[in-house]
Amino acid sequence: MNKDQAYHQIALACLKTLRNTNASSSDAVTELYDTIDAAFQQQFALLLAELEENRDRLNRICELDPNTCTLADAQAIAEIRGTAH
Repeated sequence: MNKDQAYHQIALACLKTLRNTNASSSDAVTELYDTIDAAFQQQFALLLAELEENRDRLNRICELDPNTCTLADAQAIAEIRGTAH
């Protein structure tokens, strides 16, 4: 995931809320803030999942036996891509 994709998802959530909220409502600002918070939490969860995947790959590389494994083996593990965010 990159920053532009994350911002795009957050902006879409905000626009959807603005379209579906009565602007004159006293709760409109609160609803928008709640939407922004939820969108940030969702993006944060994706980053945590990505971090965990990367940590798992690094641990697998650390566990490689240097006597039987090559740099190519480590590179193959590093290049494994999980779920696209």
